[in-house]
Amino acid sequence: MALGDDLSPKKEEGLASELRDLRRVFDHIASHVERSHLNKLLMAKNDRFYRLQQFVENPSAASPVQNEQGIDISKYQAPSELKHLQEEIAELKMQEKKARDDPNKKISIRDLDAALKSLGRVCSKKELEYMIWEVDENLDQHVDWQEFQLMFERNTTDKTGLEPFELFNIVQFMTYDEDFKGHITEDDTMSTLFARHGRDNLEEQMTKLFGDQLKSAGGEGILTLEQYLKAVSVRQVKESKIEYTVVTESMSKSVAKKV
Repeated sequence: MALGDDLSPKKEEGLASELRDLRRVFDHIASHVERSHLNKLLMAKNDRFYRLQQFVENPSAASPVQNEQGIDISKYQAPSELKHLQEEIAELKMQEKKARDDPNKKISIRDLDAALKSLGRVCSKKELEYMIWEVDENLDQHVDWQEFQLMFERNTTDKTGLEPFELFNIVQFMTYDEDFKGHITEDDTMSTLFARHGRDNLEEQMTKLFGDQLKSAGGEGILTLEQYLKAVSVRQVKESKIEYTVVTESMSKSVAKKV
């Protein structure tokens, strides 16, 4: 179903929720390397600022703080050093916000690699290049927001099982994983599966996804990224085989009738 099709209120609400989650995931991956670098610098500067502030307030009780050359800062130098550090922190925050809010930001291979490593998955350069390539409509070796949306819509409406799904599977997992912690629970997936498949099919979809990891089956009700990818890959192979069988049987019957 295309984004512009008529939808019931519940379907509209479900679609709006999925789009919000999709945007959250895109914003997390796009410019990931640059923002991670800036945030690491910010953490170090903030830590130094806190220690320097303690020293300024009570030089005799606080631990000494070194300058960039590794020399202890005196209590007379500390106030000007603190002011300089405040300016550096403000500049880094501005740079991070600019990268985060950039309307033209894209996902590069390095961004995808870093985001996946933070979830515990290491991919080869060839695997990363393929994931980008399969959705890179304008062939700029990056994925922009429009391409990201198109990839997600094509996969969620695909009935053939033939749509490229390597990047989609990872993105779908990340839409469930709200805090990007590297695992999902039954509760994380339930609302999306309910909106997509309806109440009558919810239990079947949960069983397909979680299998023996379901709490009702004695499992913990948790899937890591690796477990999730394994589960959805099996489902897609089966669905592709079913589609191929149906098409083949239909063609055979048509040929038999003509003969």
